[in-house]
Amino acid sequence: MIVRKMGEGRLLCVHQTTHALMSAQFCRFWGNEEFATPHPYAPVMMAIAQHDNGWAEWETSPKLCDDGFPMDFITFTDQAAKTRLWQVGIERAWGQHPYAAVIIGRHAAILYEQFQARDAYDPVENAEVNRFLADQRGLLERARRLLGDVPEFAPAMQPEVIEANARLLQFGDHASLQVSVPWAEDATLSNCPVGYDGAETEIRMRYNDAHITFDPWPFGVDQFDVALEGYLIEEERFEDECAYHEALAKATFYRKTWRVVRSP
Repeated sequence: MIVRKMGEGRLLCVHQTTHALMSAQFCRFWGNEEFATPHPYAPVMMAIAQHDNGWAEWETSPKLCDDGFPMDFITFTDQAAKTRLWQVGIERAWGQHPYAAVIIGRHAAILYEQFQARDAYDPVENAEVNRFLADQRGLLERARRLLGDVPEFAPAMQPEVIEANARLLQFGDHASLQVSVPWAEDATLSNCPVGYDGAETEIRMRYNDAHITFDPWPFGVDQFDVALEGYLIEEERFEDECAYHEALAKATFYRKTWRVVRSP
């Protein structure tokens, strides 16, 4: 869950699964003379659109923080529970397409590796993360055995191709969070894939109330729209989770659209 204060005591609640759909909106036109088009396109787009589907069950009965404020993906700090959510989502994706599961697993692994590099985990958490990373290595080997002889997917199983597709997922993920949480209106998105040879670049993302721009421009169209969707509730804190869930059930649907355009 993404939980955003909207003023006047209101909150916007955006499901992680909905955020993932917005991430895919940012990536669906990726590719031009300078940036390689995603390949294989369909399972890569599926991975981006469903990378947070492990949250689906949790979000049917979301939790509160100790102070009664709705818990979000940042304040939900139980690392063992989080890795289980990732695993559920990856296994669900595997049932639809193993390559999508590989890309989601690599995306999660990159995030955990980054946090490990910052010494962000205590020994118990670090052990859980290492178990998860080992599981992803095992999943990758399963996918290689399954797809290695399939002409369309064998090249996509190369490490640099998996990395590029996972980094594209991270571009969409970051861009969506930038406007959803929201984070800085002027930000640099790192490790954006240029091609499938390991080349990466930084892309500057800026946004206001109406427009989002990226520089350099990685898309094959001149403009397109993206939408943030969620539910508006009229309180910021709740006595218990039943009251929170009731507020969500009565919430107003919210939709905010931006036009993505080239930098002036």
